[in-house]
Amino acid sequence: MLSLAYKSKKTLPVFFHLTGWALFVYLTLPHFNRGERLPDGLPLPWFSLISYVFLAVYFYCNNCVFVPRFLSGKKMALFLGITVTAYLLFCFVVPWICRELFLPDAAGMRFRPELPPPRRPDFMPRGEGAFPPFNLLRSLGIYTHSSRFLIVFIVSTGLKVISQWYAEKRRLQELETSMVQAELSFLKSQIHPHFLFNCLNSIYYLALSKNDKAPEAILSLSDFLRFVTTESNHSRIPMEKEIRMLEEYIHLQSLRASEKFELKFRQHGDFRNRTIMPLTFVPFVENAFKYGISAYVNCFIHISVALEHERLTFTCDNSIIPTPNGGNKLSTGIGLENIRKRLELAYAGRHRLEIKADRTAFRVKLQIDTE
Repeated sequence: MLSLAYKSKKTLPVFFHLTGWALFVYLTLPHFNRGERLPDGLPLPWFSLISYVFLAVYFYCNNCVFVPRFLSGKKMALFLGITVTAYLLFCFVVPWICRELFLPDAAGMRFRPELPPPRRPDFMPRGEGAFPPFNLLRSLGIYTHSSRFLIVFIVSTGLKVISQWYAEKRRLQELETSMVQAELSFLKSQIHPHFLFNCLNSIYYLALSKNDKAPEAILSLSDFLRFVTTESNHSRIPMEKEIRMLEEYIHLQSLRASEKFELKFRQHGDFRNRTIMPLTFVPFVENAFKYGISAYVNCFIHISVALEHERLTFTCDNSIIPTPNGGNKLSTGIGLENIRKRLELAYAGRHRLEIKADRTAFRVKLQIDTE
């Protein structure tokens, strides 16, 4: 299969080139089947064969060498000089060489590079002689030559310019993608120790209080770190797995909560066959546990994850614990800033994040249009 695909990839451009040249010759070759001759007596088939070979050589030289090296290399003067030289060779030198080679009787005679007069368009008025604008072109002998050369020049230059533009656009897209992936990896590397520090603080709290849940907390931490170091390496993971790890994290953090703490976690919707960026919800919940619970005052964390009509809605509300000086204990860590950046990179134009705070509560609402 791979060999067949490779051969098809190579033969398809050849087919298009051959088809294009056949169409070009058919449309631009004047009266080939009549055996007509040029005004100087040159047999039309021979002249046409040589002129089309010249055009083919120029086409591929211009497409593969002149445009990429000179036009794209900002050597415009050199490119124009080569183009004008090729034009003069095709319109004057090639006909003269053909006459000298195939008409020895005409040697030494005055050379007039004339071609048959152009066909009068049907909409032009009839009368003697060619239509006035064509007289000058005919007297210069470059009407048909110029038309064919101009077509070859435009097509060869245009194809190369378009292909270079497409290749550059693709390269920039790949570069942007690689930069996004690198930045995501960097942001994740910042998040990993952030989680670890907060989880270790929870386990330390349990150990100091000689709580029997400390071993369970260590096991939960182990499972969570396994998720962070494996699943977070992917750009997307099953949404069910993300929610399951969110539950694990909530369980881990709630081990150190007091009786004054109220926790609510609600799920709604069918999360099967849905994917999401890993570690999307946990930073918000981690922030809520870090700044929203206390062993001395009533506090709460309310979390909701719902999927309705292709839109995922996550909310996290937590109480704000007053500080001894009468202020509020608000987040100033890197967690929320990192998740903002990650959401912008992964769901640009497809998400909405609202964060509000008042004197008693801190509220987060995240909406994502699912794929």
